[in-house]
Amino acid sequence: MDTQEPRRTQILKLLLLAGLVLLDTTTGNAQVLSATTKPNILFIAVDDLNDWAGFMNGHPDMTIQTPNLDRLAASSMVFTNAHTPAPACAPARTAILTGVHHARSGAENVFWGDEPKWREFETLRNVETLEQFFKNRGYKTLGAGKIYHSQAPPWAPTSQVEPANWDFYYPSSYISHPFQIRAPNEVIYPPTVNNTTRPGGGEGSWWTWGPVTVPDEKMADYHVVDWARYQLGQNHDRPFFLAMGIWKPHDPWEVPQKYFDLYPLEDIILPVTKKDDLEDAFDHGRRWIHQWVVDNKQWKQVVQSYAASITFADAMLGRVLESFENSEHVQNTILVVWSDHGMHMGEKENIEKFTLWERSTRVPLIVSAPGITQAGASSDQPVSLMDLYPTLVDLAGFNRPSHLDGTSLVPQLNDPDAETPPVVTSYQFSWTDEPVVGHAVRSKQYRYIYYPDINLEELYDHENDPHEWDNVAYKVINKQIIRDHRQVLEAILPDLTWTDDPKGYSIDRDGNVRKIGFVSY
Repeated sequence: MDTQEPRRTQILKLLLLAGLVLLDTTTGNAQVLSATTKPNILFIAVDDLNDWAGFMNGHPDMTIQTPNLDRLAASSMVFTNAHTPAPACAPARTAILTGVHHARSGAENVFWGDEPKWREFETLRNVETLEQFFKNRGYKTLGAGKIYHSQAPPWAPTSQVEPANWDFYYPSSYISHPFQIRAPNEVIYPPTVNNTTRPGGGEGSWWTWGPVTVPDEKMADYHVVDWARYQLGQNHDRPFFLAMGIWKPHDPWEVPQKYFDLYPLEDIILPVTKKDDLEDAFDHGRRWIHQWVVDNKQWKQVVQSYAASITFADAMLGRVLESFENSEHVQNTILVVWSDHGMHMGEKENIEKFTLWERSTRVPLIVSAPGITQAGASSDQPVSLMDLYPTLVDLAGFNRPSHLDGTSLVPQLNDPDAETPPVVTSYQFSWTDEPVVGHAVRSKQYRYIYYPDINLEELYDHENDPHEWDNVAYKVINKQIIRDHRQVLEAILPDLTWTDDPKGYSIDRDGNVRKIGFVSY
């Protein structure tokens, strides 16, 4: 009797089983996945996109053209009161992808450097990240563009992607975004402005704007989208987690001329602002940047360039959606589109982000989950991008890891009116004379901010003050509201303390707070 054939058959079966079975490194349970057992996940980040997207109407005096985002929003569920955990790229993305709020991990500020530097924080050293979670459970993990914090050539190429967590990353997990083409120097450094005092420095800086002289096909985001489109056209043998990051509208605000043509300078309407808006609030240390823009008569150009960059990013998103909607995966894929934080365009005497006010924290968040979300549904409850990790885990039918700080949004996907708890945004300011930590709590009606290093509190009533112009934190009538919002911070930061008098501010008998020695621009 020939015993070799059965033995060869057994070996082949074992090899086949080894190829199909993946050991869950967290639970020790074996996972056998095929392309039909679990939903795919398409996870799209759009960098620096605030609520000016058309469907959010964050700049009601001016129409920002985002037809693809608007169409997606109309066919999905939209969270109109969604907020970032941090008003800067690196801490926000690290918090979202690790599931650990940076106020708890200590990663509150922008941290540069190559490689996954966030692992150096003790709380994050062994944490299972979002993409790692799905890879450990049998998913194919595919990434492209800016998901974790990165810089793209021609600047110093850095990537905080962790290579082992991805089956493939485009263009590379070590350089996570393609080469960025710049506008001509005579466009971005015009002789009509004072380039010697220009924020961000002179030639080679990021902080520039103007049209580039190439078509869409030459832009870095176009290449990232092309790769994602290719992956969506493939037949995958197991479910995929595909994360794709569109760089624009992050600065430099330099995109092809046709997008600038949509926003002639004579049609640009500046956002509504209040003179001396920071007299009763925290001075973020960036007023001089806004003042440079005003003094050099560049405010309309900045708004024009940001609007053009939004519409360019929307066009890139549209190319992805076209491939996705025509793919075989559309009925079995959870789609999430999000931005890492908002953007000031002169409000609060600031250009860019890096604050704890609504302009910096409010972001677009769109979710489409086949069989669950209803087209055109929306929730105005406060939610955080920290909620993405637990939501995707729930939607995919897995048990949530114990380290997650967010709350699953599945109840809101099923019932948009379901209430949510307030959400927290934190940041360490480095533009000030000394570093200052701040924490914001956004409930449905209020924004509360506390800066423990100077003991300053701010409170804004969004029903009566949507621009956050009047700090009413020290009004006697708001004492209970302040207590309630303090408790939200104490839940995540139990060692936080409060004292009575803010440093550098005076409070009159009516509860009006003013910065001592405030200088009006």
